[in-house]
Amino acid sequence: MAIARMSKLLLVGNNKERKQLIKKLHKAGCVEIVFADKYQNVEHIEDVKEVDSVSQMLAKLEFGMQTFKDYKTEAARIIKNNKGVEYKECKPDGLLKAKPSLTWEELDESRTLEEEVLQKIDEIGELNQQIYQNKSQRTKLVSTIDQLKPFVGLDMAVDKLRDTKTTSAWLGYINASKKESLKDLDELAVYQTFDSGSTTAVGVVALKEKADEVNNILSSLDWVAYSSTCKGVPSQEIDKCQQEIKELDKQNEEMVIELVRHDTILPQIRQLHDYYSLEKAKNECEYKTASTASSYVLEAWVPSDKVEELTKELEECDLNLAFFTREPKEDEIPPSYVENNAVVAPYQDVTNMFSAPSYNEIDPNPFVAFFFFVFFGMMLSDAGYGLVLTLLTGIVLAVIKPPKGQSNLIKIIFMGGISTIIWGAVFGSYFGVSAKDLGIPYWFNPIDDPMMMLFLSLGVGIFQMCFGLGINMVALIKQKRGFEGFCATFSWYFMILGLAGGALGGKLAAWVPTVGWILFGVGLALLMIAGAIGKKGFKKVSGALSNVYGIINFFSDLMSYTRIFGLGLATAVIGMVFNQIGMVIMGLIPVKAIGALFAMIIFLIGHVFNVGINTLGAYVHNSRLQFVEFFGKFYTGGGRLFRPLGSEMKYYYIKPKEVEKQ
Repeated sequence: MAIARMSKLLLVGNNKERKQLIKKLHKAGCVEIVFADKYQNVEHIEDVKEVDSVSQMLAKLEFGMQTFKDYKTEAARIIKNNKGVEYKECKPDGLLKAKPSLTWEELDESRTLEEEVLQKIDEIGELNQQIYQNKSQRTKLVSTIDQLKPFVGLDMAVDKLRDTKTTSAWLGYINASKKESLKDLDELAVYQTFDSGSTTAVGVVALKEKADEVNNILSSLDWVAYSSTCKGVPSQEIDKCQQEIKELDKQNEEMVIELVRHDTILPQIRQLHDYYSLEKAKNECEYKTASTASSYVLEAWVPSDKVEELTKELEECDLNLAFFTREPKEDEIPPSYVENNAVVAPYQDVTNMFSAPSYNEIDPNPFVAFFFFVFFGMMLSDAGYGLVLTLLTGIVLAVIKPPKGQSNLIKIIFMGGISTIIWGAVFGSYFGVSAKDLGIPYWFNPIDDPMMMLFLSLGVGIFQMCFGLGINMVALIKQKRGFEGFCATFSWYFMILGLAGGALGGKLAAWVPTVGWILFGVGLALLMIAGAIGKKGFKKVSGALSNVYGIINFFSDLMSYTRIFGLGLATAVIGMVFNQIGMVIMGLIPVKAIGALFAMIIFLIGHVFNVGINTLGAYVHNSRLQFVEFFGKFYTGGGRLFRPLGSEMKYYYIKPKEVEKQ
């Protein structure tokens, strides 16, 4: 359980065989090709035509998947409103569904799907375009209706109101608040108003010689001229527009259903997308190699334990190659490839949310796994809830049988459920019912003894932070900075023990406080020495004082562990409150059967809510304790995860060789 050692592969081959070599490395599944940039008189050649072809294909495939996604909700609404319409939806791979698998042969044959897939994508593209055209036309019709609505009271065709030889006509809108100002037209023109909410529609007729005066008055009223192409009677035109909208809506519903019925092609689209994603990665790898007129140089990272197997494959292949592997140089930073067992591996996702470990760093994942497991159960703190989580996630994992690296969140919650069962039994809580009422032995109940829960939370917090300091000391020793590591770590150990002895030791013996304060002083001195190591002049003093100031930060971090106390207590209290509400309701209803039914509904809703919200809280706050309080003591991060050729697949995964052989 550690960050795997990496080896550098350097390989020279014939340019004509480069594609074959990269394909072989792809199948090996353990090679990350890197940019070869330390050679003179070489080129990095890119097949622009092939790159463009692959990019265009990926764009088409992504358009197809996105189009299905865009219309999925709309199709569901249409089907809900039209009970006779049905289609068998192609479900996407989600959280509760493992990725389907492929063999190498099936992946290589993916191009045979291309003709059928592209034909379907063209069909949905045409449907999508027609739907958009209809929606655009619908928008125009709605805009026309909005323009005509104020004139519904006009019982003549709009085009009848036009200029003649002796008169001028206006048709438009003003703000309803300025309607009174139309009185200025009384001696100049004849007008009629049509009220419609905040807008007042106005028709005006005046003699030609009065036109300029009328225009001036209308301009002062923020006049907006009627601009619709509809020239008939407004009410009739509105009816026509509404009828057209109904027809367009019907057409669109039919086309949306026809479009989503094509989603049976989605598995093939996804398979082809993975195939071309790998082709794109291969093209990028070709560009990373350094080429001359006839040969190329390839550099790559390989896990050291895979070197022997890879070497054998390369030696047995019929390509013209020369290669060797070596240890990383001091100026090289290999990617981080973390290897952990099935228990620890899911917690790598938690660590990677913060930052991947650097290559030469101690792997934090085993420690994260332990503390995350412990804290999760303390935060959820109810054995009944733990049993529910364990059963539900266990069933999901048993049904989907996810391959390695998938469904890590579910696995974390599964293990968190086990931890919750243990801590729930310790705290004596079963679906909000105290073990005391059930006659079951337990240590203490957080509701009855909250101070004990608080001290326990701070205790595990001190333990985790001290553990982190210990890891930091080991890392410094590996860097041949042992004295600094001793001072930086044991200073805190001495201060914590000394503070505890000085403050509380009087209850044990009279001499304990004295020894405690001496230890505290020794720890403080070591802390200042640690801050001064490696510095010169006045910086020694500032470094020492800076470390002393860090005491405030240490105890600030310690207070963060009260979130364990808060969440553990909240879970217990909420569960107990829902139980009490259910019992009160049951007591208020005279008919016992009905009362029991209502109580069961309250119990179910309340406990489902409680387990859901506090499971989320346990995950989030647990992660926060790892990232800030724990990692802050030893973890650097900033590494780059190992991404071998073949890891670009998003929707499928390749069966391991041993499974394929079986």
